[in-house]
Amino acid sequence: MAYSRVFIALKQGCQDYAKDGRGSVGRCIIEERNDSGRLILQIQGLKPEIDYRVCILTEDSYFDIDKPLYVDLSGKGEIKWEFYPKKIGMPIGNIKAVAVLVKDKAPLIGFVDEEYNWQKCLMAKDEKSVKPSFEPILEVVKEDIKSVKKEEKIENEFDKDKLVCIIDKFDKDISEIKKYSKIGTSEGIESLFEREKVDVFNEKKTSWVKANIRELCFIKPLWKYINNPFVIKSYRESGHILIGRDGENFYMAICSKYDKSYKLEAMLQGFYEVKKENGEFPKQNENCYYIVKC
Repeated sequence: MAYSRVFIALKQGCQDYAKDGRGSVGRCIIEERNDSGRLILQIQGLKPEIDYRVCILTEDSYFDIDKPLYVDLSGKGEIKWEFYPKKIGMPIGNIKAVAVLVKDKAPLIGFVDEEYNWQKCLMAKDEKSVKPSFEPILEVVKEDIKSVKKEEKIENEFDKDKLVCIIDKFDKDISEIKKYSKIGTSEGIESLFEREKVDVFNEKKTSWVKANIRELCFIKPLWKYINNPFVIKSYRESGHILIGRDGENFYMAICSKYDKSYKLEAMLQGFYEVKKENGEFPKQNENCYYIVKC
């Protein structure tokens, strides 16, 4: 059984994203067993509420990890990512560095061996990905010439298919504008709760519906949670939130895994209740919903 392991210590690359004067640090373990790999990254000391991306880098290329790095209010964050080195074209032996990035800056960067000019990896790959090709442009020009000739022949006739597409798009845009013009109104709230109800938590008193994170704007007491990192992380992973109503009271439930060590952090953000979908209290690492009442 083939097995290899790399440990990388990450140090602060720039001060812009350090939570305080103590700076930021991190560590990363990358393992490869047979054809599968696993990466575990732990960091501390970074500012919360920022979209960080994590990259693994070789001598002349890089790969973006497709999991978000969520940093809590204490400045800590963790990623566990499983991948196939051959599939992404990066055998563990070729990995030279791991970086936590924000645009072109590296709040944290760590090297397997000695430091090197890792920025050239990003530039080399990005330049290759945007290398100009004139063939598609030529094809478009050819099609435009054909279209002009066709229009000259049919003179004032309409291209019905194009017209239908334009009308459909216009209708969708108008519907979107009408929908979000109801923000903060009773009409907006009623339109939200007209959709199919979700049967959760084994209780009938509260009406629950599935929603996307933008639809929090319909419920004024929930506005403050639209940019909440805890809510954003849950929505990215589950693809939905639950909004509930019981008379004049409103609730929001976000899907996550129960973690005893995170209970205090969740309470500080207003999530005083946690339940499984069947209404029972979850055990460690079980799927559950954190619930806030407004």
